[in-house]
Amino acid sequence: MATFPSKEWCQEAVRLTNADPEVSLAGQGWVGDFGAIIDAEPGRLSKAFVVHVVPRDGRIEKLRVLDDPDDLDEFEPAYVARAPYSVWKQLLQGSLDPVEAVLRRRIAVKGDLQPLIERMRYKGLADRVFAQLKTEYVDEK
Repeated sequence: MATFPSKEWCQEAVRLTNADPEVSLAGQGWVGDFGAIIDAEPGRLSKAFVVHVVPRDGRIEKLRVLDDPDDLDEFEPAYVARAPYSVWKQLLQGSLDPVEAVLRRRIAVKGDLQPLIERMRYKGLADRVFAQLKTEYVDEK
């Protein structure tokens, strides 16, 4: 069981994502890389966790775990999503809808939102992939 957030958890998420044929089809034609920042929260997560993901041809081609949110500037990702640890945890557990999280400004997203909105019909695929990922949360250890 992988601990969220960790490099091992991200690697398993990428493996499951790349193994899913529907996710691969949904990602065809996608343009733009992603940065995700999981902000620290006292008593839950002591240090921010930052990843950079590069999709290509319906698969995740590259995953980088970075030391600091400012390190994302080097890659200039097309999209950056940022939220506190507890918000990411709720998203992964399915207790918070990603669209609602953005609309209520619980998660900040930078980048052209139109392509993301057009692909919202696929959000159930992400839910399915994450449901397969056995996760232990850092604040529950």
